[in-house]
Amino acid sequence: MIRTATIIALRHGPMTLTAAPHCGGSLASWSLSTADGPVELFRHASDRALAGDFAPDMACFPLVPFSNRIGGGRFTFQGRDIVLTPDPGSPHRIHGHGWATPWTVEAIADDALRMGFAHRATERSGDWPWSYRAAQTVALDGDGLTVRLDLTNDSDSDMPSGLGLHPYFVKPPGSRVTADVRAVWDNDDTILPRQRRPLPPAWHFRHGVVMDDVALDNGFTGWNGTAILDRPRERLRLTMLADGPFSHLIVYAPPGEPYLCLEPVTHMTDALNRTDEPDAGVIALPPGERLSVTVRFLVSRL
Repeated sequence: MIRTATIIALRHGPMTLTAAPHCGGSLASWSLSTADGPVELFRHASDRALAGDFAPDMACFPLVPFSNRIGGGRFTFQGRDIVLTPDPGSPHRIHGHGWATPWTVEAIADDALRMGFAHRATERSGDWPWSYRAAQTVALDGDGLTVRLDLTNDSDSDMPSGLGLHPYFVKPPGSRVTADVRAVWDNDDTILPRQRRPLPPAWHFRHGVVMDDVALDNGFTGWNGTAILDRPRERLRLTMLADGPFSHLIVYAPPGEPYLCLEPVTHMTDALNRTDEPDAGVIALPPGERLSVTVRFLVSRL
């Protein structure tokens, strides 16, 4: 383990992971040493991210206490109308607080790190009106990387809750994604889900999809918690295993970029406004209760 003022490096065997707790509890890189040199498993953080606090330019960041978008920043929960301040540049509230909040280091070892932060509800307009604590534990082992997220409701009423991760995987030419998903949500112009439909042939991830010419920013439903990214040119396979109430997978593959995101999430986009959907996925977390999820990233050779 190596620690500077802002970056912490963890090591286990040929793997190195760097974390930036100050920048939304983000991971800055994850790489594998080989005889041919280092191989980046996650997209390496940009210089802008390392110099500042912009989590979307990092390698992976946590989604706490909800993922993706809340339409217009407005929803009703258990008869209570909530109005949140939208994020800059968006008509919606996006990705909760974790990515925009400095996390503190709670425990550290050569190959593991625990970070946390606490949100305290205030009377301030546009703020999340529930208090909670979040923790993120990352650990390397001989098989890969494990990330655990814990969310504890410190309020005196049920809190609408969800968790997820936003990893950016390196996408060399020929990269292939396989995931057992059953349907997809089409989006409107602001990336809110508009209509659920069966998978079109180009997105039949159950049979594997080569991602070279695929552009996506969509939520997939009926996910079984496993996704595989094969990188044939490097004879490398990354297997993502999500343990917890996960049934939704966001696939973000912007055109022309050398990365893609496979985001394991516990609820659909705008779930707080989709109570008519049986699999929307919002969890009403009682006072004092904890929601925990674990995501494993396994590295193997093809």
